[in-house]
Amino acid sequence: MTPSLKDLLPPDQQPLTAQLHEPVLEAIDRLRAHEYNQLPVVDDQGRCRGEVVTHETILHAVQAFDVKPSELRVKDAIKQVKTYDAEDDLLTTLDVIQRNDFALIVGEDDRLIGIVTTADTTAYFHKYAGDLMMIEGVEESVKEAIEILYGGLQSQELTEAIETVTDRAAETRKKLPGAIRAYLNKVGLSSPPNTDDKDALAAAEASLKLQKAGKAFDRLSFDEFTEILLRHSKAPRVGDTTGVESLRKLLNTVRDARNKLAHFRGDVTAKERADIKLAAGWLERHQPVKPATLEQTSSSVPAVEKEPAEQPKSSAEFDIVIANPPYENKGEEDSAPQGKYAALSVHLAELPLTVQTCIMPFEEIERLLNEKLPGSAYQYRAWWANDPSKPQAAAWLAQGWKAQSLSMSEKRLMFVRTDDRQQAYIAFFSRVNAKLVDAEGFPHRNLSPQGQNWHTLASMETDGIVTANIVGAFVRQGRFRIELYLDGSTAQSVKNCFDRLQENRADIEQQFGEPLSWERLEERRASRVAIYREASILTDSDNEDAIQWAAKRAVDLYRVFGSEFARLHEENLRVFEEKMLHKGPETDLLQS
Repeated sequence: MTPSLKDLLPPDQQPLTAQLHEPVLEAIDRLRAHEYNQLPVVDDQGRCRGEVVTHETILHAVQAFDVKPSELRVKDAIKQVKTYDAEDDLLTTLDVIQRNDFALIVGEDDRLIGIVTTADTTAYFHKYAGDLMMIEGVEESVKEAIEILYGGLQSQELTEAIETVTDRAAETRKKLPGAIRAYLNKVGLSSPPNTDDKDALAAAEASLKLQKAGKAFDRLSFDEFTEILLRHSKAPRVGDTTGVESLRKLLNTVRDARNKLAHFRGDVTAKERADIKLAAGWLERHQPVKPATLEQTSSSVPAVEKEPAEQPKSSAEFDIVIANPPYENKGEEDSAPQGKYAALSVHLAELPLTVQTCIMPFEEIERLLNEKLPGSAYQYRAWWANDPSKPQAAAWLAQGWKAQSLSMSEKRLMFVRTDDRQQAYIAFFSRVNAKLVDAEGFPHRNLSPQGQNWHTLASMETDGIVTANIVGAFVRQGRFRIELYLDGSTAQSVKNCFDRLQENRADIEQQFGEPLSWERLEERRASRVAIYREASILTDSDNEDAIQWAAKRAVDLYRVFGSEFARLHEENLRVFEEKMLHKGPETDLLQS
């Protein structure tokens, strides 16, 4: 059930009105005194005429009639508007309210009930969004508690718990062995021992099309998060209770309010809103304690100071440097972060790898950003959710950190290093590799992804002076590219190769089927020819469309540029042969 206009009407609203015979100046005084923009026009019986007088209609009448406002009556400065019933659907009337800034609500006998303005709709949806954000904050607390109790999102214990909770066919599976044995006995066949039931059970499950248990963590429902939390032996308890039913009851109240809002079944009641606030505060105060480690922690934003003298590194601290890497990474990892929260992103990125956690009060984040955080950061836990679609979360997630241990009362949180992004890169490029294994004629290298934002998919045959690899890379601004990456021992040889390919650009793009991005990269030794699409590893690691696109475009690049390198090779041979022929007599003379 969607909200109706009556949901926006204040219960005690007494709308001000005007009548046709009134002087316009009286209407202006009334508008100004109450800071209104319009007055509905009613007749002597108080019935709404579907007309209004506004500042705009008055000004228009003054200009059109070329008279003073004191010479006008309300009837000279009105306009017709549509009226609505209080039960009319809010969502279908929003466009009208936005266009006119108001909607007149009438009841029986055309009596004016009230006025809904854009301010009313803003207030309504502000409260609606606030309720949803409070509920999302409760869900984030439950998810964080799960991650701590189960020892991380990749733990086997959590995987088993998810499979158990999401197994909708669990009861059917329990009954299958008995059903199979009963059937075999009925037809006079001996039942196999329990250890041999696997094949029969698998066949029965396949025949019944039983849904496989298990889900990705971020696809779980609120109910499933609740059950996974409460089934853990160390789940938080209320007071002196020994069970979890009291907490389950409170979380079910939050769930019901969430469903009501999500399905437009009405507004959250005052009691429900109070229960949601109680749940948010209680969960924050009763978060499980993360096991202590020997990890180094940063607790403040460093002040600007002189660079200290470099200290000798221990043998365990030396960086690994690869000479002449096959791919100069200029993608997501080393481009300068952009946007409002770039300073936070840079700060986290620059922390030493030995620092695994970073505790930051809100005021220190504000000092880092050089501006105040929005009010919702202080009001709603959900503002700090690790949601890559939110710019603030993208700032820390992009650098391999997660927000955790948030205290709204103490206005501080902890950032924790995570390998989620590296795992996402591995998962994405592994699936691209799987698509390319059977690609006919494609020189797939089938290298194991290493958790970087780029991955080499194939190497092409060249003259040996220049190397040409087909690479996939996630880059800044939410983009992903498949590229022909040219490199070599000298920049001049690479640029010459790039220029010769670009001379045939029109034919290449016609064969490829769409325009390509030709990037000579003047400031670097390498060059590239690429095609881009929108994608981010934070949201698209399991995006089948993006994976299919990557595999197809890699094959397309090889199909087009494979023949181009063959053409260049033939041209090089011809030039070499011509040079040899030209040098032939000189060579014979020297030999003689």
